[in-house]
This record gives sequence, structure tokens and C-alpha cells, in this order.
Amino acid sequence: MADLFGDLRNFFGGENNDRDAKQRKTSSLPMEGDENLPAGTYRVATIPVQSIKLGGLRLFVMFYFMGMQNTPDRRSWQANQPSTEEYVVDLYYQDNTAVLSIELEDEEISILRVGSSPSTAYLMQEAIIVQGLLDELHQCAFDDSVEEENRLLILREPKDAIEKARDALAFG
Repeated sequence: MADLFGDLRNFFGGENNDRDAKQRKTSSLPMEGDENLPAGTYRVATIPVQSIKLGGLRLFVMFYFMGMQNTPDRRSWQANQPSTEEYVVDLYYQDNTAVLSIELEDEEISILRVGSSPSTAYLMQEAIIVQGLLDELHQCAFDDSVEEENRLLILREPKDAIEKARDALAFG
């Protein structure tokens, strides 16, 4: 099953697209290491973290995505956890033009779009989903009702990466 989703990810990656390359180079939020991304993959945001509870945050993101599957219409999105070994959650859009992928790592959270020609509808809905995800991540990182050592996420200094990511969204 993991091979199927890997094949789908490769399918959506397609050939390198000049427009995508220009988008990456002119992004208002410069991303180091984008040259190592597969063709057709665009880094929507990167959030550097000081501390992260990978399993708990992956479950939290999966539940958030499951709750958003019917936004704006029934079956607009489909949430998937492609691997139990990696801390990745994918969200497939109904028109199959792109996939939103959240990769959780010890040093950062990467929000990626996999697809060389996402539709305008996808891009608008992606912005809504990512805005909501950033709200949830902000809550995880800054909830005063939870002691800092018990939080799922602690951001690296300066702690404004979520706001910078929000400002960089195309339809935000």
C-alpha cells in the first residue's frame, strides 16, 4: 500500500515545470534545500522547531485533516498516513491536481505541495486548509493551559515562523 502512495506522489510530481521553479525562487519565504525536492514539489512553508513530539503531533494533524475532508464540499479532501515509519500526513484533493503533504521531523515541520500543475480551486482550498493547520500548530505551541514541557510543539527562536508562513500564503 505504501508503494501505491509513493507511486501517486511520483505521478503528481511529474516533470520539472519552469513556472514552479520560478515560484520557488521568487517565494516571499526563502526555503533552503528546495533544490533537493522532487520535481513538481513546492515548499509551502517550513516551521523550525526546538522540540516536537512526533507521534502525538502526527496524530493531531491527522485528526485535523480528517475533520477537514468535507471542506468546502463532501469528499473534497482525503487524508492519508502513507507510512507508519515516517511522520508524514498527506491530504489529497478531489481533482487530483495536487497533494498537500505535512512532514514532521526533529528539526522542522515542512508543508509541501506535490503536483506540478495544481488547479486554482486546489490552491484556494489549500490556503484555507493551511491557515487552519497553522492556527492549530500555533495553539499547540503557545497554549498557556499546557506546561511547556508537555506541549506537542515548541518553536525555535525567533518564535514567529508560523506568522511568517501565514504571511507567505498565496490566497491567505
